[in-house]
Amino acid sequence: MSSAPPLASDAPHVSDVTQAQHRIVDARRWLLRLRHLQPLLWFALAWTVLGGVWELSVALGWLDGRILPPPSVTLPYAFSGEASVGFGQQRAGLLASTLLTLSRVTTGLTLGVAAALLLAVLIVEQRWLRRLVLPLVQSLAPIAPVAWVPFTIAVIGIGGPAAVFVVFLAVTTSMTLSLVAALDGMDPQYLKIARNLRTSPWQLWLRVRLPAIAPSALTSLRMAFFGAWMAVLAGEMAGINSGLGYLIIMAQQMYNMPLVMVGVITIGAVGFTVDRVLLLGQRLVAWQS
Repeated sequence: MSSAPPLASDAPHVSDVTQAQHRIVDARRWLLRLRHLQPLLWFALAWTVLGGVWELSVALGWLDGRILPPPSVTLPYAFSGEASVGFGQQRAGLLASTLLTLSRVTTGLTLGVAAALLLAVLIVEQRWLRRLVLPLVQSLAPIAPVAWVPFTIAVIGIGGPAAVFVVFLAVTTSMTLSLVAALDGMDPQYLKIARNLRTSPWQLWLRVRLPAIAPSALTSLRMAFFGAWMAVLAGEMAGINSGLGYLIIMAQQMYNMPLVMVGVITIGAVGFTVDRVLLLGQRLVAWQS
């Protein structure tokens, strides 16, 4: 017996089902995209609420707008081109000060991480260096970066090199401890297998040890950046007469409170942006590992 052909009325029904399935798939894709955007949306919502409360508090007189200028004053001032202090050659603008501070942080952070990596390798390789150097690093790590500023100014002077040196000191000790802890916490099976394959010491470091600690090292780098960022700002505020920290202190002395608030917002925005970039690199390295 031959089967009866499908009725013509069934075709639209099948087409409707297929279109409904496509709509469901598209809706799921949009939901996935919204999930990825959730942190950004919550971030924007949090700052919108804070800005609204801040603006309302000033309008109702709960906060003094002369000391804490509301967003309606601070944000237009930030983009007005007048966010600067000083006169003539001593004039310091917001953008130039921010770039100068970032360059100091980058230089000091790079030198500090390189020195920390070298110290960590020597401490792990040489037992006598572990006994001699590690206690010194552990003793210097708790010292706040701002405590080094008077010593740095006395030895190096005022200016960019002093700020870089403060960042270098702040990063080197804490980063060394983090790298040594990561190397000591490695799975010994990796090293055992590598040695059984007669891996040379250089290959052991380049192909086994350093790749194994890369994710944790990037986490330490994120923390080191925050330390470096705070260290250079503290140094600029405490006597290194240039940069974003110096701009804020000068604005405060001149009672230019909108510029103070713009500087504070810039500190948070730049720190957050750099941290997101480092976090992206950390996730990429962890995925590859």
